Amino acid sequence: MGDHDTWYTLMPFWEGLEASFEEGLRRDWKALAFQESHFTLIHVAGAIIAVTLIIVATMRYRQSLNSEATKNGLLPSPRFTLAAMVDGIVGAVYKLSVDVMGEKDAKKFLPITGTFALFIFCMNIQGLIPGLLPPTDTLKTNLALALIVFVIYNGVGVYRTGFSYIQHFIGPKLGGFYWLAPMFIPLELATHFARPISLSLRLLGNILADHKVVGVMTGLIAIGLPVPFLLLGTLVAIIQTLIFTLLTIVYIGLAVAEHH
Repeated sequence: MGDHDTWYTLMPFWEGLEASFEEGLRRDWKALAFQESHFTLIHVAGAIIAVTLIIVATMRYRQSLNSEATKNGLLPSPRFTLAAMVDGIVGAVYKLSVDVMGEKDAKKFLPITGTFALFIFCMNIQGLIPGLLPPTDTLKTNLALALIVFVIYNGVGVYRTGFSYIQHFIGPKLGGFYWLAPMFIPLELATHFARPISLSLRLLGNILADHKVVGVMTGLIAIGLPVPFLLLGTLVAIIQTLIFTLLTIVYIGLAVAEHH
């Protein structure tokens, strides 16, 4: 397999599938870091795999809640299963959210933050499975996720705090006028627009580097040598999921707390 080959790209229908979408979705323009690149739907297939895994895992989690051993949440699952994975990831996200934005808002935004954590983790971990590629090693995937975060926290900020959220972009009122607005506006805009860029590039750099290292070690010696790097890759996948989710929580927490 090549660097961009996976089990699904080797299927007979894959080339025709990509060709059918290429004309309408191919990017022909170039600017700065966006240079010429080949068109591929590998990241889309990886995202579909992640969504499928999450659906199966959540169904297993619902079934586990109905069992006698875990009814009413009194006992955790005795084994590491898909249900236990969902419970562990979402539970960790909830605890982080409580520390940042309080219990009330943590419960309200858990469907968003918990979904981000599950989705990103299921995409990251694909880089450790032979024949699969992590969708998060492409800028298009990460930038799309980061822009969703950008829209959510700004939208929530405006909805919850109204004009006071907009006011922090122009600075305090001094003597009845916003004298510091010319300085505050470009500074605040630069800060907020840098957030999705930093979110996407941080995730891209770490997952791409980890995937390349594992691939190189596997190519050198396929048995034994890759094991420590696979363990390290698992740690990287977890940490990068944590960082992206934690920053999302922080951004939302800061937005809803503007009125304070």
